[in-house]
Amino acid sequence: MFFAGDTHGFKKAFEQIDSAAADSPVVIQVGDFGVLFHEACPVEKWFNARTDGPAWITCGGNHDNWPLWRTKPEVNLFGGKVRRLASGCYFADRNTVLNIGGSKILFFGGAESTDRYHRTEGLDWWREESPDYNEFSKFVEVLESEKPNIVITHDAPLSVPIFRTGRDENPTPRNLDNALRLSEHKPARWYFGHHHILKEWQVDEARFICCGLNGQWVEAV
Repeated sequence: MFFAGDTHGFKKAFEQIDSAAADSPVVIQVGDFGVLFHEACPVEKWFNARTDGPAWITCGGNHDNWPLWRTKPEVNLFGGKVRRLASGCYFADRNTVLNIGGSKILFFGGAESTDRYHRTEGLDWWREESPDYNEFSKFVEVLESEKPNIVITHDAPLSVPIFRTGRDENPTPRNLDNALRLSEHKPARWYFGHHHILKEWQVDEARFICCGLNGQWVEAV
């Protein structure tokens, strides 16, 4: 499997990763995807014109159009329900569990936009970017019941030592941290984005991997 970093609708990044992952069944993307950020989307057209290649599945980030994505048709994929954004391109909403290549994978996207005060709600910012209380509560339940060995999020738990000003003031990393502490099950690997770096950390039982930016990825075999 390939785990792609933030792409922000940058078509060249999609082409680069898609080419590298040609022999893989799937590319899992960690949010700030950029597909259908607006209705007229060149990357959507690129997906629809593609004749082969891996399936792409995103968890969604803070710079994604959550309300629009949630209107897209629901389809069955890898043992779960996802939203079809374009041909071969899918959105796994929060608390979706898929079985891919022998791995049970839990998706839980979203984060806070630090630049939201410079954006316009409904145009280039959507309040659904942040998971709510019920979604976090279910996240803990799904961690416990499904026991995924891989978790996909946009941001990372606060215990992952990422040095970013004001990060401890954002609810998503704090709540991810609370969920991880509350759950007796600890995933082996946790892939995320948001911070635009390629880096790994070992925190207790879990390996945390930040997947980079615009054409960067991590390959897992």
